[in-house]
Amino acid sequence: MEEAILASQELQNETKVEAKEEEEEEADNSFKLSVRRQVSLSKDSHGIYSVKFSPEGHHLAVGFGNGAVQIVNPESGVLVCELFPGHRTRQAITALSYHPKNKNRLVATGADGIVSIYDLEKRGLVFTTAEEGNEINTLDFCRDGSIYATAGKDRHIRLYDSNSNQIMHILEAPNFMSGNDLTVTSGHTRRIFALRFHPDDYHYFLTGGWDDSVKIWDKRMISDAKRVISGPHICGPAIDVLDNKIVTGSWAPRDALQIWDFRTSNLEKNIRFPTSITQGEFLYATHFCNSKMVLAGGSGTNSACVIDYKTDKVIGEISLVNKTVQTVDSVQDGFRIAVAGAGGNLHIATL
Repeated sequence: MEEAILASQELQNETKVEAKEEEEEEADNSFKLSVRRQVSLSKDSHGIYSVKFSPEGHHLAVGFGNGAVQIVNPESGVLVCELFPGHRTRQAITALSYHPKNKNRLVATGADGIVSIYDLEKRGLVFTTAEEGNEINTLDFCRDGSIYATAGKDRHIRLYDSNSNQIMHILEAPNFMSGNDLTVTSGHTRRIFALRFHPDDYHYFLTGGWDDSVKIWDKRMISDAKRVISGPHICGPAIDVLDNKIVTGSWAPRDALQIWDFRTSNLEKNIRFPTSITQGEFLYATHFCNSKMVLAGGSGTNSACVIDYKTDKVIGEISLVNKTVQTVDSVQDGFRIAVAGAGGNLHIATL
């Protein structure tokens, strides 16, 4: 009798597990990438080097190769305004970031070393400064918006007070001529292309570049990084962090898309990015859509894919048709997705 009861209980438990697995599988299968529209913008011939959604997802900032900055309504694809028209003497807008608390404040940085602060309500420039001798490749705000940081060609990391827009501190790159010994926690030895603050911590941020390393910093420290991840060859906005998971995209033929543990710096998984042997992966940009999905693209396939990194399932793909994907972004758990690149139009999708 007892054996029969135990067997019945085991059968019920197995049924519950199977039902749960089927439910999770159905939930996974319900995700798909729907391309809403391809937006033709007037500055497309100059290429798009950066895109950034506003925190609530109502606006999308777009930066072009000639320095132009435009704001697009992602729902309709209509151009809202042009903050800067661009000029042949200006260089690419390499990074854009909205103030996390002030939706009307946008910071844009360029390859010419110029930092521009725009007021979206006034639809104009309110402040500008230049980092002499530098080419800025990346920019991000800390969680509360009190500080933003820039980095690029000269390898220094500059921390700005967002109220005064003055430099508070510079994490200086190692000086090769000084004879000082380099350590793994020293600054970057080659150009920095990505900088990302932790979304749940006020102090930590990550950087990566050509020196095949991602460094984890505490902005309260004077110089050295706290931890180092060795391996990722970062050539664009290809670092993101969510729920203490780090995703990196390397400009490499294989094992380019990787998940790391933020707390231990250990590699958790190589994510399969769909490509052929002749194409390779060669990623320039990546971003977390949500706790399960990552968005990544580059020059190998000239496309961007949304991938469930836990199952390696490809949810969908956006192709730029022989044009390199240079920038991606998403907001609202992937409800809004943007993909753009060299000479290609802006693609807006939803997950």
